[in-house]
Amino acid sequence: MYDVSNGGLSSARNIGVKHSHGDLITFVDSDDYIDEDYVAYLVEMILNFDVDIASCQHRILLDENKCTDLQFNGKPEVWSSHRWLKGVLARNTVDLSAWGKIYKRSLCLKFPFPTGKLYEDTFTTYKDVLEAGCIAVGNESKYTYKIRLNSISRSSFSKSSLDLIKATEKMTVDTLRVFPDLKPEVRLRRSWAYTSVLNAILTSNKENEYTQLVDDLRVNIIHSRPVILSRKNIDRRLKLVVLALSAGLRPYILLLKLKARLDTVNALRG
Repeated sequence: MYDVSNGGLSSARNIGVKHSHGDLITFVDSDDYIDEDYVAYLVEMILNFDVDIASCQHRILLDENKCTDLQFNGKPEVWSSHRWLKGVLARNTVDLSAWGKIYKRSLCLKFPFPTGKLYEDTFTTYKDVLEAGCIAVGNESKYTYKIRLNSISRSSFSKSSLDLIKATEKMTVDTLRVFPDLKPEVRLRRSWAYTSVLNAILTSNKENEYTQLVDDLRVNIIHSRPVILSRKNIDRRLKLVVLALSAGLRPYILLLKLKARLDTVNALRG
């Protein structure tokens, strides 16, 4: 047995990969669960398409009450790394989670998860896809991701939350080196990261502790207003964010806290 009690998620995953013996690796987080044919579904794509990575869609389960299924119509197909990154950056159809995918073990050994960091998937998954050159994308949901109610009703912020921005900056810089045409999508992804961190600060009532950071995040989001309001952005929430922030921080805080209360009430109702 291997002691991973103090190493965090990244360390546990890295140790598991290092001491594995198979040719393929998949990750399942402790609170989540998978369909009976999850592995078979992914392995079939690996074999049929002769690729190094395959992914499925997932469901989001909120406190056993409310389930959102992200399955889409179609059939499994191979996406180039360019198409996949474009989708990830714009948050369209595909995602950066390490779970819900199966990898050739060699990729996991080459790109281990960063220890001592949050958002380890954002630091890592894009590297696997860039290295592989393509990924098989399945349309069916075979993985269920669970969210506890208290994780959305008690938002918190600490300096480690800034790992999301660091991970996003690293991913987007590396992406632009290979695909410079994805600059608009890069701006969308960065804006989403800035918004996530800004919301964590504001809902934790810590805006007075991080005045300069709050102002910088707001300015950066507003600066990307043209691309956020363009057709390249399918996320209506981000459009509402930039419009609300353009009206001022105080109105945005009020709207954010109102939304948090409504989300909690809706979750409790199921």
